[in-house]
Amino acid sequence: MAAPFAEPAVLAAAKETLYPDLNTNSNQYAVTETQFTTATWGNREIPNDLRRRLEPYNTLRLASGEPDLLGVGLPAVGVLNANIATTPVAVIEAKGHNSNPSKADVHTGITQAHGHLSEVNLGYVAAPLGSITDRARALARSLNIGLIGVEDTYNGTLVEPARVTGVGDFSTTIDAIRFQATTHQLTDGSFPVNHPKNYLGYALALAADGDTHDIYSEYVINSVSGGRRGAILLGLVDNDPTGEVLTHLGAEVVRFAYDHYGTIGGALEEFASWKGRSTPFTELAPRWAQLARSVAIQYDPTQLIVEALERLHQRGIQPATIDDVLTEACRINQPLAVEVFVTQDRRDDVLAADGDINGSMLTDPTVYKSGIHFQFKFQLYHIGLLTAGGTDTKAEVLGDAWELVHPIAT
Repeated sequence: MAAPFAEPAVLAAAKETLYPDLNTNSNQYAVTETQFTTATWGNREIPNDLRRRLEPYNTLRLASGEPDLLGVGLPAVGVLNANIATTPVAVIEAKGHNSNPSKADVHTGITQAHGHLSEVNLGYVAAPLGSITDRARALARSLNIGLIGVEDTYNGTLVEPARVTGVGDFSTTIDAIRFQATTHQLTDGSFPVNHPKNYLGYALALAADGDTHDIYSEYVINSVSGGRRGAILLGLVDNDPTGEVLTHLGAEVVRFAYDHYGTIGGALEEFASWKGRSTPFTELAPRWAQLARSVAIQYDPTQLIVEALERLHQRGIQPATIDDVLTEACRINQPLAVEVFVTQDRRDDVLAADGDINGSMLTDPTVYKSGIHFQFKFQLYHIGLLTAGGTDTKAEVLGDAWELVHPIAT
């Protein structure tokens, strides 16, 4: 049994105190540092159900050290000036004790959390409630750190609130987690359908007169939710509190339709003629494919994959395999690569406790998100970046070729 006040248990209770609605709130995401993937803490076993509560894991390396947890989105409690930020980044440092909860080192946790405030917006320390003294509360208030008193493995209480602070440029780690926060409730970070016309078409359907759902299902595809999610992922559509709206990028898609067809309806008629066609989009509709390519290249995972393949091609690895691509992508931006390629429930297999990649697991095809080796790879093929589409068969994932049509590296 894990001690109820060991650090993993303290962290799990704090996570659920600040972010109780992670499974339903699309504006929140929380990632635990890989040191918590270990099966023991001190001399105590960490039950699998506790480790699952801390999922997903990723390597969290900030300039000021490795926080225990990074969260994106406004916490449910503990923010004094919550109205000035909609998606702040928060860190939690957990302090516990396997045998004597009152000995948890709260003061060190406050110092560590305060050190992260140059890179994040909110800092919290979680510790057993009995270890939080008046002196610790005064120190936390003076350094603008929130305190969460953990009463048992599942329950925490806000003892001191935090205040949102301004920061400079975010690190690559935080950028990766912020990216995933915008996608995890939509598609778990993966694309739902595999043709770029389906995302462009959603922008047109949204701009057309009439019901977006009906127009989209009639002229584009029946999977309206898939097209909508893809359009949001690519930044064509925003889902704000007042409803769905076109972004500047989405508006350009609509202007393109007006330029070439005169009306949105004319463009949608052509989209309808493409239903069920497997011809590469670059051959079927070259101008639309070029537009889709200009949209996709602004998407962070596209840039990561292209850069990884350029580096691999430069070293003579052409074509590459998915494990080659992930390994190289991790050299460029490991937190983002893990978010894009690896399923959430296999992070503790792929990531070692020290944050490094366990290379032996990359030859297990089940660790990869199907969206990366199927839908998204097909999209990159249709817009002319990759030489071949993807596969939805796990047995074929490791042998599937990844290769740029026109690599610049020589």
